[in-house]
Amino acid sequence: MSPRTRCPDPVSLVLYEDPLSPWCLVAERRITTALELLPGAFRPLRLEPFPTRTEARALSKTERRAFARIARRAAREPEAAAIRPDLWLSPDAPLSSMPALVALAAARLQGPARETALRGAIREAGLVRGLNVSRGDVLLELAERAGLDVARFAGAFAAPASEQRVQDSFEDALDKGVRDVPALVIGDEWLVVGPRGVEEYCAILRRYVSARLGAAPAHTVH
Repeated sequence: MSPRTRCPDPVSLVLYEDPLSPWCLVAERRITTALELLPGAFRPLRLEPFPTRTEARALSKTERRAFARIARRAAREPEAAAIRPDLWLSPDAPLSSMPALVALAAARLQGPARETALRGAIREAGLVRGLNVSRGDVLLELAERAGLDVARFAGAFAAPASEQRVQDSFEDALDKGVRDVPALVIGDEWLVVGPRGVEEYCAILRRYVSARLGAAPAHTVH
């Protein structure tokens, strides 16, 4: 990006995501790659929780097959080649994605590096090994493996404030027009729904910079 198209201040980027969604993993990795091609214009990508399944309930056979198909399709992409559908075909499939997101909210209190480490551990355990990462015992083990202070994590995980943090993010995303993930919000103005290719992310981000330097439209959905 040339100096003439550089924004005066770096632009915020928020990706609303659910760690049980393989397409969120794909989107995050592609956006990160796109940002490496556009240095200086944007702030580091910030991940915020958006639970795709807020209520704890057992999945029907039809829902299990649908989630398994999503996993298989995502696994065709190089960013998600290790993903397997086992999580959704197991009799111990997650009842909700809220516990994993609450765990990440609790991990955030120990710093971004620990939150990132736990997110990676949750994704690997759930999307690759097929473990039920909505179970508290599984999340505690993953927190330990991710290098968190487990006693401190356990207290934060059980605290109502952590679940409220997820709920607040969810409601904030709904106010911005987010209905599904992955959803990228650029500069608190543009909403990009669904996974895109690296080149398309680059093109959208460049268009935002150009529009911001001119007369940027508000709340544009792509």
